[in-house]
Amino acid sequence: MERVYYASIDSPIGPIWAAATDAGLLQVHLRWSEDAILSAIKRRIDAQIIHDPGRFEELRGLLEAYFDGERVAFDLPLDLRGTDFQKTVWRAIHKIPYGKLSSYGRLAAAVGRPRAVRAAGNAVGANPLAIVIPCHRVIRSDGSLGGFGGGLDLKRYLLGIEGVLPPPGRRDFQSLEREYPRTRKDLLRYFFE
Repeated sequence: MERVYYASIDSPIGPIWAAATDAGLLQVHLRWSEDAILSAIKRRIDAQIIHDPGRFEELRGLLEAYFDGERVAFDLPLDLRGTDFQKTVWRAIHKIPYGKLSSYGRLAAAVGRPRAVRAAGNAVGANPLAIVIPCHRVIRSDGSLGGFGGGLDLKRYLLGIEGVLPPPGRRDFQSLEREYPRTRKDLLRYFFE
């Protein structure tokens, strides 16, 4: 029987729940409970489930650095389980650099399926590895945020950490106008070119 290890990692946004197999990270979820992560594991895999916080020390260190505002590449072994299309989309998302954005349309084109924008969006929504596979960096082509499993407030927060949006709580709108593009067209050009 396969083994799945899990633990929570403290963060500024609350506990982050992680699960891994011997092959690599399987799930990383924000704003979940222990019951929710255990239920998700049981739905996906018939496995022996073991609480093992020590197994996630590298992820813990990377997340601490990320929340401290450091540019972090989550180059960890991953155990991706989904359809071939989902895994292709998740790998493409994993390549979106820190502090950059992509759109659902660009993502569909990047995986060779430019007309499959909705399917790409569904794959983004099914991403089991929040932050590690940075689906928070995918927005709508009109520049609006789109969705996020942890909620749009959390998506804004993560993008603010990366300097893509003004940091949370910042109220100096005059300096924001100087630092960020003024029109939606300029915003798209600023982040996508």
